[in-house]
Amino acid sequence: MKKKKKTLTFIVKFIFSASILAFILTYKTSLQGILEVLGGVNLFWLIISFSLHSLGLLISAVRWKILIQAHGEKAPLGFLVQSYLVGNFFNNFLPTRIGGDVVRMWDGSRYSQTLVRSSAIILVERWTGMSVLLLFAVLASLIRMDMAQKIPIIWVSLLLGSAGILLSLTILFPFTGKWLQLIPEKGFLARVKEKIFNFRETIFVYKNKPIFFSKALFWAFLLQVNVILHYFLIGKALGLSIHFLDYFIFIPIVYLILIIPVTINGLGLREGSYIEIFSFYGILPQTAFSFSIIDVAFGLIIGIAGGIIYTLRK
Repeated sequence: MKKKKKTLTFIVKFIFSASILAFILTYKTSLQGILEVLGGVNLFWLIISFSLHSLGLLISAVRWKILIQAHGEKAPLGFLVQSYLVGNFFNNFLPTRIGGDVVRMWDGSRYSQTLVRSSAIILVERWTGMSVLLLFAVLASLIRMDMAQKIPIIWVSLLLGSAGILLSLTILFPFTGKWLQLIPEKGFLARVKEKIFNFRETIFVYKNKPIFFSKALFWAFLLQVNVILHYFLIGKALGLSIHFLDYFIFIPIVYLILIIPVTINGLGLREGSYIEIFSFYGILPQTAFSFSIIDVAFGLIIGIAGGIIYTLRK
């Protein structure tokens, strides 16, 4: 039954993604227009942009390694980079961009001793990245107030994203621990209660070892700057005249939208988001769609590399 449910869910989300793409290609732009835009791409800036994926993978692996080290464990940097690549492979086929984290949780458990601890470490890693990205977006929006005022969705998205970040912190509050103590220690509930407390204890380690958390935030900062630069160079390859600072606003917004688990790897949502955002700059839909296609293509290339690594593991 679970397998059938997963298959049905995948089919529904695939149809939803395909429907959005079909609508965009029918009413917003055309395949011919997209091909014309892609034909004029500056390959030099495109290659430089793609090369930043390697730097991003290395930075991400270093951050992950630091968070594992806080628990007195050691993990090979090369293995963590490979795990990220495998995670990217699954991201291309699972409902959201964070689907590959499940794979990394299993991989991390080799060095974090338990799956619960590994999951908590991945959560902290994700939290540092999203927090830094949202901070960038808020600061950039305050500086570029003229843009933010004309696109209300920016403030709505930032508000929802910030609320999500703050909500995730409630697991650390003292009253949360008191509420969890009320869970009966019988049978299945006892096991669930134990895992939740183990999860909290894993996160509390970073409170007692702030140097590791500070280092993770520093690498998260470098990673997100690398991410923004990557997209800026894609824009440069397409000849877009968008201020570098503006990428710090709309890229986090798109990332937040892609978390919504209604499509396959954000297909459809990503393209629609770029079309709406780029319209503010007077950029044609076919150019916005091409920007998205390049982003997806890069992800597929990284995913294929991860798929090869995953196959060789088997």
